[in-house]
Amino acid sequence: MKRLNIAILPCITFIAFATLLLPLRSGVSAGILPQRTRNPGNCGAWSQVAIPNAGTSSNFLSGVAAISANNVWAVGSYGNGNGGFTFVEHWDGTQWKVAASPNINGSLSGVAAIAANNVWAVGGYNNSSLTLIEHWNGTTWSIVSSPNVSSLGDSLAAISAISATDIWAVGSISGNRGYQGLIEHWNGTSWSIVSSSVAGPLSSVTAIASNNVWAVGDAVGAKGIQTLIEHWNGSTWSVVNSSGPGLATNTLNGIAAITANNVWAAGDDSNGVTPYADYAPLIEHWNGASWSIVSSPLQGTSDLVNGIAALSANNIWTVGDYRTGLDPNGPYFTLIEHWNGTAWSVVKSPSPGSIATDLVAAASVPATNKVWSVGFTQGDNIYQTFTAFYC
Repeated sequence: MKRLNIAILPCITFIAFATLLLPLRSGVSAGILPQRTRNPGNCGAWSQVAIPNAGTSSNFLSGVAAISANNVWAVGSYGNGNGGFTFVEHWDGTQWKVAASPNINGSLSGVAAIAANNVWAVGGYNNSSLTLIEHWNGTTWSIVSSPNVSSLGDSLAAISAISATDIWAVGSISGNRGYQGLIEHWNGTSWSIVSSSVAGPLSSVTAIASNNVWAVGDAVGAKGIQTLIEHWNGSTWSVVNSSGPGLATNTLNGIAAITANNVWAAGDDSNGVTPYADYAPLIEHWNGASWSIVSSPLQGTSDLVNGIAALSANNIWTVGDYRTGLDPNGPYFTLIEHWNGTAWSVVKSPSPGSIATDLVAAASVPATNKVWSVGFTQGDNIYQTFTAFYC
């Protein structure tokens, strides 16, 4: 969501509020704002599901992961007008609740669920200058030590797991030369930085096998901002050729894999660079040999795609937002598109925010057709958490 009045990087679903590192706290210190909670709506359509807020001024959800229909996790950040803090929410099959976690000055951007007692979340803290990784062991959330590069700032945007001892996280390093990619790996004992040739920030990662991992983002080139796709073959990371139609910007914000020969990436492109530029959805597909652009519809005058969830070869979802004008202050509405195996189409979705409603990430519930998407709404300059559900 490329807007002027909030700090959300379009290529990294990461929200940075904080300037000072505060002591760890067990649970959210802010009073929970009341919200009515109800079960998901009728199947065959997207419906809004109420979720509580933790902050009095801002509440954002940036990542979601599902273990089962009764066990879903969402992560993000909240604020009380004086900085932002991480927080975690949990769906138990009936309602969303804020979960006790080591909420610190920063934001959680991505989450991956391996099992009911093994969930990971990543982000950054201390004004996005240090990586942040948290782990759920089935009982409590705790911070796990993660490495940083000596620079102006490090943060992690996304995480994907192959097994309990093979997990990948990607993000960015900000320095005097702009943003560079950051890749970290968990071997079951510790996190370590893995060397790569990444020349730009990475926003999403999908791990298929120990020798088959994909990461996407964008990089500044001679022709403006270009798509960036990296691949891990079991020993090294390398850039794989990709392109976008935008004359000024081409970014990939999400990636999801069905098989080794069926991988999808989603983002947006534009011919302009100002906040008033119009953006179009950018969908790319890997067929086992090369990446190619797949046509997708335009919902408004400017569409942005933030996340993607792949259930099968003929059942894939992308989520984001669109605007009907070019004013970067909106209003913004939710954007959901679906791939049926032949073509992409826009699907009706709830959009309750009077100023904006944005979907940032999506995740499917294993062995079902159910999908969760998370983000935020804005009304009267107050940002609140937002979830949508499809079955």
